[in-house]
Amino acid sequence: MYESLPRIKLTDLLIEVANWTRFHEQFIHASTNRPPNDEETKVLMATIMAMGTNIGLTKMAEATPDISYRQMANAAQWRLYEDAMNKAQAFLVNYHHKLSLPSYWGDGTTSSSDAMRVQIGVAALQADANPHYGTGKGATIYRFVSDQFSTFYTKVINTNARDAVHVIDGLLHHETDLAIEEHYTDTAGYTDQVFGLTHLLGFGFAPRLRDLSESKLYTVGKPSDFPKLEKLLLGQINTKIIQENYDDV
Repeated sequence: MYESLPRIKLTDLLIEVANWTRFHEQFIHASTNRPPNDEETKVLMATIMAMGTNIGLTKMAEATPDISYRQMANAAQWRLYEDAMNKAQAFLVNYHHKLSLPSYWGDGTTSSSDAMRVQIGVAALQADANPHYGTGKGATIYRFVSDQFSTFYTKVINTNARDAVHVIDGLLHHETDLAIEEHYTDTAGYTDQVFGLTHLLGFGFAPRLRDLSESKLYTVGKPSDFPKLEKLLLGQINTKIIQENYDDV
């Protein structure tokens, strides 16, 4: 199979995907309000690859004699702004969602989120030090992935912020057609408040909790109502106290 695959440039592959999906038309110029033409699309794809693979515009310009650093810097400044990036991402996810193959992996109703820390060597708003990750400053990219393996929301957060603070953002603010019903995180992605908010907003929340047996778990109903969890439950919540003190809460 690998021998039968043609060897092509990654920029050409990106352009081919752009021709299928038309996602590049979402990168409207912030000043002229025009979508990119064919020549501008080539520059745009090279810029996306340079930034997406962390090669950088300088090294990409050295590898592409017909595309200059200045052209890519201009595209990055005027076309790769946050709103355009979000729309292009949603466009790709929606196209992917309509294909037949992803339906074998899932129906797009469940998702998970996790964080990845990246080092940052320059002064930046979200860059901070965290001894857990060693020396140096960095930021965290919090990424949401559907059961069809498409990334439908990303957010750069402070490396010392708990993931759970941003779980609701991805569920509410993505611009795709995915109808997420249930969401999964690791231990860092949950708090009591996230449980409550996801329930009020109509989402199922199923985090993978570390050291669950050491957590103090209580239930509104009787522990015996949950036979599979009864051994982990310490007692029953006194709802009368909550009702009596609700105004103060």
